[in-house]
Amino acid sequence: MADIYSKGSIIQPRQLRRLNGKRVVFMSGEEGKIAFPYIIIKRKKDYQPVNIMNRQVFKEIKQIRNGRVTLAERVNSSSPLYSTGQGLSKKKTQTSYWRKKDES
Repeated sequence: MADIYSKGSIIQPRQLRRLNGKRVVFMSGEEGKIAFPYIIIKRKKDYQPVNIMNRQVFKEIKQIRNGRVTLAERVNSSSPLYSTGQGLSKKKTQTSYWRKKDES
């Protein structure tokens, strides 16, 4: 599986779990927010969930943004979704083997 933190890697739908809470811009200009496994789109006064794992919905994604920074972008509708390598930092989770968990 490609690393979404590097520039030019292809993003797959299951990798969007790491991008929870980021903005999605569709080819039609609509915007939504990732709440894996859905994208929540605001249409008029309603919020409508759309499944990310649906191939047609995933192909409609044009950009994924974090504020002003573009995290991933698709050049046209037939090209894959490429990561830009910006705006994300790897979270290193450290496990301490010396500390004991709560023993209650």
